[in-house]
Amino acid sequence: MKLAQLIKPEIAEMLRSGDYSGFRTLSEEFHAADMAEILEHVPNDKLLVAFLALARDRQAEIFEYIAPDSQTRLLNEFKPEVLSRLLNELSDDARTDLLRELPGPVTRRLVEVLNPDERKQALALLGYPENSAGRLMTPEFLHVSATATAADVLAKVRRYADEVETVYVIYVIDASQRLVGTISLRDVVIAEPSAVVNDFMTGNVAFVHTTDNRERALALLREYDLLALPVVDSQDRLVGIVTFDDLADVAEEEATEDILKMHGVVTRRDDYFDATLFKKYRSRIVWLLALVVVGAASVLIQQEYNPILTQLPLLAAYITLLAASSGNVGTQSAGILIRAVSTPDIEPKRRWRIFALEVAVGVGLALTLAGAAATLVLLRGAEAPSLAGHEVHEVALILGLAMFAAIMTSNTLGALIPLVMKKLKVDPAVAAGPFITTAADIVTVLIYFNIAAAMIAG
Repeated sequence: MKLAQLIKPEIAEMLRSGDYSGFRTLSEEFHAADMAEILEHVPNDKLLVAFLALARDRQAEIFEYIAPDSQTRLLNEFKPEVLSRLLNELSDDARTDLLRELPGPVTRRLVEVLNPDERKQALALLGYPENSAGRLMTPEFLHVSATATAADVLAKVRRYADEVETVYVIYVIDASQRLVGTISLRDVVIAEPSAVVNDFMTGNVAFVHTTDNRERALALLREYDLLALPVVDSQDRLVGIVTFDDLADVAEEEATEDILKMHGVVTRRDDYFDATLFKKYRSRIVWLLALVVVGAASVLIQQEYNPILTQLPLLAAYITLLAASSGNVGTQSAGILIRAVSTPDIEPKRRWRIFALEVAVGVGLALTLAGAAATLVLLRGAEAPSLAGHEVHEVALILGLAMFAAIMTSNTLGALIPLVMKKLKVDPAVAAGPFITTAADIVTVLIYFNIAAAMIAG
């Protein structure tokens, strides 16, 4: 059971009885994230008073962990002096994250309550493209000159430790503010006090530019196993860092977005689960109506081939089996290739090798499923009326051939479409799920009835 649920009765009693001193004392015992979770379980009419009962020096830290809807509610209820103090105390990256989610007029109003330095910083960060490293970065980091000594660095760490995002990595810059290397706190501690940074720093540092997308930042952070990634401007001057915790949130958001898209839910990745009932309906009905229109093609095709069903009625019994099998295979191959094209460290040439391997795997899948389908027909048999003068083995052969052709086609399409969409700069996630399944249905029906027509005519 979560902590908030365990102590919810105690918190509720404290707030009901007005024991704010006890609530403040209790809050000192918990991590900021735990206190944010506890506040989420406070009734809306008590949220403001509970937040203001927290120790003042912890309010900004705890506010950063509170869910966006509760943050917005508090911002609307704060008195001007509280609002100004809190916004000025928030970390730069947390404040940027907050402001970018609010409507434009609200953001402008909140920016106005910042002091001049913080306002300048906030506007600079908000000025970077959405989903860029510049939007995510914090300018609060430690940097030193290559000519500094280990003793100088330690002195700077002690002086600014409470003001920066991390002290474990220190960045080395030249006279033009360009990034030339990094040193770890461990390196500084074990070095001789008189040792010069240039002698023990690590060069060739991985970095991103402010305009690079955040997926690239996440890929570099993972590739080099970093705690933080430096961010440089167009002149390669160090202007900030992106930390692991910020990019972990990005990874979760991107995964959520892809999952929603793959299931035909067209919405922003971060608001679906908190959206209104109508907005959830609207985000799904768009795709579903589109798929109904496309799926109608499958019905029309089947109507065109009704004469074949009249000649061999048993064929109708296996349409669902055939369509479901090809749709599942297509969705599987699409999922594999979507992952390949969405992973930055997989090069384009390797993606095509993965595609070729998927086609080869498709041959094995098609043979196996075709054999299984034909065997099913033979074992199940059929009544004479459903055969209309034909033999069971004819149906088994038709279904087996159709299954092989349909599986090969849907597997190849499922693997190819994400590659093409990536080339066209369209999000490949929309190629999976409903889109592939519906396309596979149409192709499968065409294959099935054309094979059947050829076999019956022969």
